Amino acid sequence: MSNDANTRSSTYFIAQGLQRCEHCGQLTPVLGLMLPAGHETLAVETDEAPGTPADEIWESTDADATLFYIEYLSAAVQHRLRQFSVHFRHDYSETMDSSYWMNHCSFCSVQLGDFDLHCEPEGAFMPVSPDAAATIRVREVLEPIEARATGYAYATEFAEYMVREAGLTRSPAR
Repeated sequence: MSNDANTRSSTYFIAQGLQRCEHCGQLTPVLGLMLPAGHETLAVETDEAPGTPADEIWESTDADATLFYIEYLSAAVQHRLRQFSVHFRHDYSETMDSSYWMNHCSFCSVQLGDFDLHCEPEGAFMPVSPDAAATIRVREVLEPIEARATGYAYATEFAEYMVREAGLTRSPAR
């Protein structure tokens, strides 16, 4: 277990959507990460006594979640994501003054910030209707994930309308 993670799960989902690039105007494919109900988040509980160390407790959740502004991903998850796109990679954002895993336009390579994809209505991963959600393809990965995300949204709206594809399992050892 990495000390960098604040979320973990025994499985996860790779979401594939489309986003219009504000730079070149092209509709470009983008990736997102979702966690199923039952995933865990790290809670930090502090004792009120000065100088007392904080306790870190993993808490199970009862809803699915979408991760964004992802600062850390375990190596196995990074490898799996590269199988889907070379345009989702760790990069520095001047706007956020930090580095995180972000999408890039497949046509002009400009950064596609997570706010537009995950926080703006009609963003690739913030559908506003069942029809919009049906344009998102979701594939379950039957492998563990560890991540540190500063963006986290419970109960993805219209998730039941997203197109589910066959799951992926761990590759056999060679």
